[in-house]
Amino acid sequence: MLLENIPLGKTLEIFVEREDYRYRLVSKVEDTNAFRVCVTAIASSGRFFEFMPEDKVRIVYRDQDFMWEWDKVKAGIAKLEGFPVHYFQIIDKGKTFNRRNAYRVKLLQDVVLGYYRIPGRSGRFYDIPKIPADLFASKEEEEVWIRKASRSVYVKGMIKDVSENGVGLYSDEKFGVGDGVFFNIPSPYGDLPVKASVVRKNKMKSIESRFDYYYGCALVKSSRKLLRYIYDLQREYLKKQKEGGR
Repeated sequence: MLLENIPLGKTLEIFVEREDYRYRLVSKVEDTNAFRVCVTAIASSGRFFEFMPEDKVRIVYRDQDFMWEWDKVKAGIAKLEGFPVHYFQIIDKGKTFNRRNAYRVKLLQDVVLGYYRIPGRSGRFYDIPKIPADLFASKEEEEVWIRKASRSVYVKGMIKDVSENGVGLYSDEKFGVGDGVFFNIPSPYGDLPVKASVVRKNKMKSIESRFDYYYGCALVKSSRKLLRYIYDLQREYLKKQKEGGR
């Protein structure tokens, strides 16, 4: 697929590998040509996401039933008609994305889910929320807010399944779409830290589930070892299938 054929306004997924972690970012296409695509500037807490020279960056576009990938792209920030955008410079044509990366593996693993709250506001966050200091009338008021905001809350849950891009969670906690959670996925490689954002929720029938709710979540930040663990589980599953068919 040609980069220039991506319609404006469509969603682009950006995957960043940095040291021991992997980030998943999402933004809307603002401009594109044969070798570069610009997206709405990605920001959090008033700060633009900063790409480092050592980052390994790839972009993914989903076109109906197909996924396309551009690997080893150069990323940065620029201006488009006076507005800030992030750009991604490609070095070759996109190729069909390997679907095994989207394959979900079942875990059914009990887990402790954590989140932060903003004092006086709704919503749950996977990072300690940051609020501009000029919202406070005094230094003392700011310090009280910081102490309250840095207190994490923990609840019981279960990991249903996990893929490269998402995770399914059960919990009795009433999360909303857009809420964030953090937790660890136990593995032979140790506990793998994960941060995720809720994208959908379902009320469970009490006679069918230990928990009241199911949450489909997008992975926002995860250990780079998580993908290796998923591949290990896939190989184990396929091996059992072959042995069972003999």
